[in-house]
Amino acid sequence: MRQLFLFISFLIFSFSCLLGHATTVTNGDRSYQEKDFTKALQYYREQVASTPSSSGYYNLGNTYYRLKEYGQSVLAYRRALRLDPGNTDARHNLSLVETHLTNPISKTDNSVWEALLNDWIDVHSLAFWTYCIFIFLFISFFGLCIWRFSSRIFVQKAGFSLCCIGVPLVFLSVFSAYRAHTLYNDTTTAVVTGTSLQTSTTESGLGKAGPTLYEGTTVHILDHVSKTTYKIQLPNGVSVFCKGNGLTLVAENKL
Repeated sequence: MRQLFLFISFLIFSFSCLLGHATTVTNGDRSYQEKDFTKALQYYREQVASTPSSSGYYNLGNTYYRLKEYGQSVLAYRRALRLDPGNTDARHNLSLVETHLTNPISKTDNSVWEALLNDWIDVHSLAFWTYCIFIFLFISFFGLCIWRFSSRIFVQKAGFSLCCIGVPLVFLSVFSAYRAHTLYNDTTTAVVTGTSLQTSTTESGLGKAGPTLYEGTTVHILDHVSKTTYKIQLPNGVSVFCKGNGLTLVAENKL
């Protein structure tokens, strides 16, 4: 019951975030436009440290890209998408910077269901799906009122049709909102921010060496097997072990 209350509270909070945001030119923007990327990096780091935002991390990712720090750039773009999955610029630039990574690991092919989730549902924020919930609830309620209280047959049919359309969309939006909420609170996605990270096929590290991961590689942490050792899943689905000092969690706000 407490989790349900927290989830509903989070929906209401996200709905309030649909209000427009003012666009201002910051010191970081000026430095970036003047191609002083080192100074721009300092300003953007201070900005996201005090007020994390999708646009702030997007600007940070662009700056790291200009400085050819691709691991930090990937991390910043992924943090931007965590805060706003609908940030198409961040999504596009993430794909761009991943083409510059050293020995990237190919991703496994997605199933039809996974492709649907990635391309249609996960690209929208919790605020968007919260908005959809309210809209489709209104459509369903409006259709129900027409169907229940109208005396004309064709109007009743129209109201019933609205209910038949609105109710499934309400459930779809609730599912999508819950998924967006889950992805936002995901604490398993991490990015290699060190120059390289050696992996092993065994926990002790004495077994066969696994692939070397280079900066910018995105992995999922499966288990903390010790204070310093992690079991991780690579983009191709293979599980290996590694030391955690070269990984940075996307969900953290550490810079």
